[in-house]
Amino acid sequence: MSIFKTIRVRFIQVLCCLSLPPPGLVLALPEAPWDDSPAPFVMHGESIAVAEDQRIERGLLLESASGFQVAEGHTLRLSGPILGHPVDSWLPIPFWKLGRGHLDLAGASSTIGQIVLAEGSLGLAHDQALGSPVNSLEMTAGTRLELHPGIRIEQILQVRSAAGAQTLPVHWGLPPIAGLGTDAVWRVASGEATLAGNIQAEAPIVKDGAGTLRLAGVGFSPGRDLLTVAQGGLRVDQLWWGPVLTHPGTVLSGAGLVDDARVAGLLHPGAPGSTGTLLIGQRLALLPGAQTRIRIDAGGQADRIWSFGTVRLGGGLLIEPSPGVWTPDRRWVIVQADGGLEYGPDGGMDPVPGDGRHTHVASTLRYLDPVLSYGPTTVTLGLQYNARGLNTADASWRGAVLDDSRFLRESALAYTASGRAWAQGWAANTERQGAHGLPADDRDARGLQIGVSRPAGSDGFLAAFVGTQDTRLASLGSARPSAAAGGTYHLRDRAMHLGLGASLARPGWRLALGAAHSWHRAKLSRQADPSEAALHSRPAARLAQAWAHMEPKEPFALSSWQWMPYAQAAWLRLHRPAVQESDGLAAVTLDAETDRRWLGKLGIRVERLWPTPHGEARMTLDLGVRRLWGGSDLSSSQSYRADPGQHFKAKGLPLPRYALSLDLGVQAPVAWRTHAVLAYTGQHGGGQRQHGIWLGVSGSFR
Repeated sequence: MSIFKTIRVRFIQVLCCLSLPPPGLVLALPEAPWDDSPAPFVMHGESIAVAEDQRIERGLLLESASGFQVAEGHTLRLSGPILGHPVDSWLPIPFWKLGRGHLDLAGASSTIGQIVLAEGSLGLAHDQALGSPVNSLEMTAGTRLELHPGIRIEQILQVRSAAGAQTLPVHWGLPPIAGLGTDAVWRVASGEATLAGNIQAEAPIVKDGAGTLRLAGVGFSPGRDLLTVAQGGLRVDQLWWGPVLTHPGTVLSGAGLVDDARVAGLLHPGAPGSTGTLLIGQRLALLPGAQTRIRIDAGGQADRIWSFGTVRLGGGLLIEPSPGVWTPDRRWVIVQADGGLEYGPDGGMDPVPGDGRHTHVASTLRYLDPVLSYGPTTVTLGLQYNARGLNTADASWRGAVLDDSRFLRESALAYTASGRAWAQGWAANTERQGAHGLPADDRDARGLQIGVSRPAGSDGFLAAFVGTQDTRLASLGSARPSAAAGGTYHLRDRAMHLGLGASLARPGWRLALGAAHSWHRAKLSRQADPSEAALHSRPAARLAQAWAHMEPKEPFALSSWQWMPYAQAAWLRLHRPAVQESDGLAAVTLDAETDRRWLGKLGIRVERLWPTPHGEARMTLDLGVRRLWGGSDLSSSQSYRADPGQHFKAKGLPLPRYALSLDLGVQAPVAWRTHAVLAYTGQHGGGQRQHGIWLGVSGSFR
């Protein structure tokens, strides 16, 4: 460049600094930074006033200290980069935010120099929004710093009181800033944002917004100004040397050090994805509404609070164990106070109600109860099993097996004295109401029996039969989360049976006898806690039963109807060997159980006959009342596999003590020597409703 061109350029720059147009550009209109231009807008050490919402897509080129005055109620968003002078890029150039409106920095900056938040609010939406890593951000009490979700700011942050704030550049000719508040505000509206640089606070700070602010640098408040968490969360992963106060509904977390903390909200030591220790420099005080969370991971490590001074406990304590390797004798020190735990009434300058202990303690796993031991300087945590994770499905299943044994008996009784071969099927649905704090359940049973009856002597019959039954049983959920025991379960039971029957007639009456043995094999899946994977087992059982049925030899006539009273008695013995559930913290070992019950039934059967082309058909109504002896409750003796020394008894849903049965159907000849049966069967009582159908076919030998 020639000497003349150099003189001309310097002359134009001097004129620009004097706000005079250069020669040849007197008629040019002034350029606005939000004009649609590809070139960066050059700021020559000025403060530009913005009185409406604007968005600047182009870059800014700072030649000296510059800034924006954003009017109250308006927003200016800088989406482009902020650049330093290309020739003197090493010189620090301050950048100011003025006005009570909002400035949002959404682009990367490469400037060197301090950013000054003197009025209103400043939003940071880019990790490099503040420029060089050696830069710093100075904010004044009464201003607000808004951090967008996910960003990480590495620069130094200084929080000044209104009295200690910087003065404006004199050549701007602006009046001194007045009317600022006493607190600086850090806001994270959602998600998590990180301040990773060192922080010096000379004024009180308020954290608001529903998001979490993570402090990953060293923070220091020489005047011990209060950091108040009014909303959302504060996560300290390095050091905050100053007092912290949290409001109800907020979260204080992290694995760093807080000098002094007074907590009214939630206290969560550790990081979101791992356990850890939260250090306290001087004193931790938990107010009555506080809630402390302590996690135990799968490796057996627990969150911890460690104070180099004192700790005053209070509020609730929630333990979150992770299902994993655990033994009942395992203990964790969850609070350590080198200066001592504060017990008894607090009569200090800022008293904390309570006695220095947690007012209530709970576990997220419903079957584990926390046990705390308070010492002079430590609080130790242990866990012990309770009855809420036991296997109640076993006793409920055994009750269902006993109750549904009627299908086998009634099928055999219908044909024992017939002198026919038969095949009879059934399908039934049963709903049981919840009881003992257990959820209701639902089961579907389908079965088939094949048998043959042959005459024996002048007025007797012998019968033999085999059959199968498939049952699906599932809980329906509980309206009571604090149920005494048990959880959701699903079970499928497949059974086979083999039996014999006999019928003997004497003058005026007929006696039918029978005995059968059933083999049951089931697959059981249950959840001891809603948050855990299902536990599995394969229980087996053997059911032996014998019965007797007595009725008049001939029915009584009533007009065109016939009626006949009857009486039944049945003996049942169900044996289920010991069984173990699959591995899991709530897995149990069930002791062998044997259930013995007696059933009695009185009923009346009403029939009407009418002729058909193939012979007589009959419509039958059977109404009976059943009575149970031996107790309606069934229980399972069991122990958790991780703690075999402690035994529990868990009840299942009870059997009905009294039940009303109703059968209504038709038996008709459908071909030569062949009859078919179609009937409804139901049983109601004791909180149980059962509806089903019979479908059978039989053939005569003569």
